[in-house]
Amino acid sequence: MKGRLALVAALGVLLPAGLRAHGLTLALVTSEPPVAVRCAYANGDPAAAEVLVRSPADAGRYFAILRTDRHGVARFEPDQAGQWRLVADDGLGHRASLRLSVDRAGAVRRSVAPAIFLRLGLALALACIGLFAWRCRIRRKGRA
Repeated sequence: MKGRLALVAALGVLLPAGLRAHGLTLALVTSEPPVAVRCAYANGDPAAAEVLVRSPADAGRYFAILRTDRHGVARFEPDQAGQWRLVADDGLGHRASLRLSVDRAGAVRRSVAPAIFLRLGLALALACIGLFAWRCRIRRKGRA
């Protein structure tokens, strides 16, 4: 039982940090046309990736298929207002996505997907469980 509790504690504390330890990020760099997005690894190194862009007009087809430059930046010009979806893939199993909202004036801003709140909540819950299990283990050791 003690071994399981220690394992749960370790996973609960380390797993949330490990979720993004080797991940890929996709971030908005410029909000005026042409829109620039930067693809990088969690440690900040630029990523050579393919960026698939879907427009609000036809989500079933790609508006553009872009390649990042040596700085990890890709650029495109949205041609209409609405929700744009971008997915970056480095070909090594790392993927990142980004939703952009373009208004009628052409201003671009990042849209937060509801799934991000679910992931953050899950990471927080796992961290709390890990800390609680670790605390219980310390208290049991003190009683023995």
